[in-house]
Amino acid sequence: MRLTPRAAGIAALVTAVVFVGSAVAALPAFSDAPAGPILASGSPVESLALAQTSWLDQLPAWTAAPATAAPSATATPNATPIPTATPTAKPKPKPKAKPKPVTYANTVAGARAYVKARIGTRQYNCINAIFTAESKWNPLAGKVTGAYGIPQAFPGSKMAAYGSNWRTSPITQVKWGIWYVDDRYGSACAAWDFWEAHGWY
Repeated sequence: MRLTPRAAGIAALVTAVVFVGSAVAALPAFSDAPAGPILASGSPVESLALAQTSWLDQLPAWTAAPATAAPSATATPNATPIPTATPTAKPKPKPKAKPKPVTYANTVAGARAYVKARIGTRQYNCINAIFTAESKWNPLAGKVTGAYGIPQAFPGSKMAAYGSNWRTSPITQVKWGIWYVDDRYGSACAAWDFWEAHGWY
């Protein structure tokens, strides 16, 4: 148990008094000394005890230090959120406009333009030579029951596979003529080589 400063002083004084009393009691008795207790009034030991008690009374009373309250935990301020970038929608590619199909006039000039666009200039030159030699590009040349039209199909009714207007339509007739040279000879120029060698194709 921990003693207060005041209690410790009193304990020390009591110990001193007991010690001094024991020492005095141990001294031999003198004939001149009066009988009775050594701690008579006015004795040095009594004066010492009184002085010690007076000194102890003047000491300030020990008081426990007030307990200090533990600092309260302060709330950590919320961290400022970092703004996230909002993804931007990618623009959708515009669909490419489909090229409008070219419409060719159903004439000899339209038929020539169609053939050139279909097989290219080189093959066109070869088939042009054949058609010029066979019919001079006349859609009504020949007989319907025999060789007929621009490509001189034999019989002419074969061209019905490309249109019911085969009798008068230059476009229908040259469509059949392109199919024929490709199917029989592989190309218009191969057909022209055969024609030059034989006079027919």
